Amino acid sequence: MKDSYQIPKEIEQRINWLLILIIISFLFLLINLWHLQIIRGGEFQERAVKNCIRSLVEEAPRGQIYDTHGELLVNNRPNVIVSVIPAEVDNLEDLSIRLSKLINLPSEEIIIKVNKNFENPYKPVKIFDDCPQHIIIEIEENKDKLKGVILEVNPRRNYIYQELAANCLGYVGEINKEELERSENSNLQGGDIIGKTGLEKYYEEFLRGEKGGKEVEVDALGREVATLLRKKPVPGNDLILTIDKDLQRFGEKLLAGKKGSIILSNPQTGEILALINQPSFNPNLFANIISYEDWQRLSTDPNYPLTNRAVQNTYQPGSTFKIVTGLAALEEGISNSTRKIYCSGKFTLKDQVFSCWKKGGHGSLSFVDALSQSCNIYFYIMGMELGINRMEKYMQKMGLGEEISIDLPEVSSGIRPSAQWKQRELNEIWFPGDDINLSIGQGYLLVSPLQMHSIICAIATEGLFYRLHLVKQIISAEGQLVQNFSPVLLRRIDISKETFKLVKEGLRATIVKGTGWRANSNEISIAGKTGTAQNPHGENHAWFVGFAPYENPEICITVFLENGGEGGEAAAPLARETLEYYFRM
Repeated sequence: MKDSYQIPKEIEQRINWLLILIIISFLFLLINLWHLQIIRGGEFQERAVKNCIRSLVEEAPRGQIYDTHGELLVNNRPNVIVSVIPAEVDNLEDLSIRLSKLINLPSEEIIIKVNKNFENPYKPVKIFDDCPQHIIIEIEENKDKLKGVILEVNPRRNYIYQELAANCLGYVGEINKEELERSENSNLQGGDIIGKTGLEKYYEEFLRGEKGGKEVEVDALGREVATLLRKKPVPGNDLILTIDKDLQRFGEKLLAGKKGSIILSNPQTGEILALINQPSFNPNLFANIISYEDWQRLSTDPNYPLTNRAVQNTYQPGSTFKIVTGLAALEEGISNSTRKIYCSGKFTLKDQVFSCWKKGGHGSLSFVDALSQSCNIYFYIMGMELGINRMEKYMQKMGLGEEISIDLPEVSSGIRPSAQWKQRELNEIWFPGDDINLSIGQGYLLVSPLQMHSIICAIATEGLFYRLHLVKQIISAEGQLVQNFSPVLLRRIDISKETFKLVKEGLRATIVKGTGWRANSNEISIAGKTGTAQNPHGENHAWFVGFAPYENPEICITVFLENGGEGGEAAAPLARETLEYYFRM
């Protein structure tokens, strides 16, 4: 019986080999298990956590902007963004087709956006901005079919009064590659929203808050189950402006349909009460990513609505520059209160004839009369006797050819011509005829409305140049004072009181009995100067600079109308209306 149950040697040998194979297999499994758990355990644990925990960035709301009376001009509103997390998508092509039907965006465009931003597969890629409520509901209802799609709520800039003070406030937009490379802020990254122009750009470091973030647990369908960690975003600081909303609005209505600017400021502090530019634009269009159609419309508009004419553009100042010529002539002893010059209507220099705007001439004029009547002949002679070197000295004193100090980016310095400038730029010598053209604000001289405004403020204060500014205070989100902007005296120019007295008398006479009579008011005493700058490319530019009250100036005004015609006819009445409105306020 025992012999009958004996295992044949061949089978026994096979069983032994099978046992060896099983032992080797178990050893292999044990080694592999040890490798996975001990050697690579940390890696797989991290991947497992990432599969169930989602890290999200929470954008900080930018600081709000208020007018001088605390009226809100710029705030933030909730903006729902449709994003895709590439690492959570099983089939991008299938997902793009499903999502395309909901948000009305071509599936190819969705795929391009996701693939373009695949540097970090766990970072949400923005697909659709400012999602309306009905699409939000549809996405939530189809969550199981849209794995990897999330809805993010971020603050979006909101300019409450749309076009009001747009060139002054500026706008925000998504940071580009060049801006990212230039920035010293290491926390900035692609897709961030930053200030692009105006106050939004100048005060970016104050307005920009500090990002927050959270880690949320999600289920297999990508739905949030619980919030594990959260760091609240820190809102940016608020700006309290010097601008008066109602005065700004009044000025913009006054300029409606025109091209130009109006500047109003307190000459004793440098506070700008209104900075008006027309035509304007709606900065809400830029609040995230402006559409191609809107950008083409704005950027190709021949009226340049995106340009801050008061600050960025330069023009010939025309007869408003006679203020500077007069200052120089009086201070250098070339003119005084008693010297009179006869104006016949023409002035001859060798074979050239220079005319006065009044063909029949003004007759015999003193300095005050010449300034009030804006007599060209009087100032031609002043320019000739001064010469370019002395003229340049006074242009430099008045800040021409330099950037005016103001809390706005991209301020133009204009052109302050001189003999050296002409030789360097045009390779030509300076001629006596150039003195004549310069004396009445023509020729090579180019100034911005802001530069002429700075000059009239210095006349009103008799030589004090205060820093012009648009922000009065910076306040934290908790209401704490971060920075207070007190008046800053930049410099005092050494010009005698007698000179200022005569110039101011001439400016008052301009309104009472001269070329600026349309700016005369029964309510307030205004002093000022009109100007008409010749424009070879179209109708003349109209100017008015002035201050009120004449006896004790508390406000200065500059009105500039591009292709507006005559300064006395077009700009002076606007100045009167604006000043009367201000004093009624």
